[in-house]
Amino acid sequence: MANSLKMKAPAFLFYTGDFLSSPDVQLMEAHEVGAYCLLLFNSWQSDRPGFLPDDENRLRRIARLSQPQWADSRELLLSKFPLDPADPTHRYNPRLVQEAIKQTTKRERLAANGRKGGRPANQLLSLENQLVSENPPAALAASPENQLLSTDKQKLSGKKQLPPKDKAIEKAFNFSFTTSNEVEGGAPAPKLSKVKKPLPRPTPAEVQAYAAEQYPDNAEAQTEAVSFCDHYDSNGWRVSGKTLMADWRAAFRNWMRRRPQFQATGSAKLAATPARARTAPKPTDPSRWS
Repeated sequence: MANSLKMKAPAFLFYTGDFLSSPDVQLMEAHEVGAYCLLLFNSWQSDRPGFLPDDENRLRRIARLSQPQWADSRELLLSKFPLDPADPTHRYNPRLVQEAIKQTTKRERLAANGRKGGRPANQLLSLENQLVSENPPAALAASPENQLLSTDKQKLSGKKQLPPKDKAIEKAFNFSFTTSNEVEGGAPAPKLSKVKKPLPRPTPAEVQAYAAEQYPDNAEAQTEAVSFCDHYDSNGWRVSGKTLMADWRAAFRNWMRRRPQFQATGSAKLAATPARARTAPKPTDPSRWS
């Protein structure tokens, strides 16, 4: 992991809106903004992304400031690059170090997934979605790289753990990050309603047995049971031809209740059948065309 951190990434995410709205950046003169950007870019291209040697003369030359300009601006610019507690000969930008850790973690995760043959079923939150606190830690016991590597080990162990606020790294650009759970609100997912499973399709014998049980005094119940089965077998046992039947016993009882209505409707249709229209007699003379 330590070797992979020394790989030079070609770019890092730079949020221009957050950068320009930073209170520190708003206090900077034009030459100070340019100097700050030059320090950031050079620290990203160093052997350890995010780090610069603690040599003020070299830092002044990297920022391309004159000696009087450096004397006026050094305090503000150096506040963005505190000393590394593990190596006081170097300064680091906390936001760039965190960005280097995120990119390294993503590369290693993709490589591990490729060796396993695909993406894991349970994808954990990436470091981009982890919370970054406004409050810097009181003291860093180890190098900033090692400080952030512990979160990567927790990620690879298969447990989703977010760093506590008192152990987060200070933001250099005054970014405001939130976790994906905070953005989405953390509300519980709505419960899906249970759909009643349709009963197994009955046989005509089963329907006739049920008809004999429910309508013992009705002589036509057995005939209606067969008609009931024929009707719903033809449309896939769907009510009104759309919804799957959930309870055939209830449907049969409804069939019997509406039987008088069906008979009345059928009689009305037969009575309303129009007589066949008369047609003109076919001419007997083949020479006539009309």
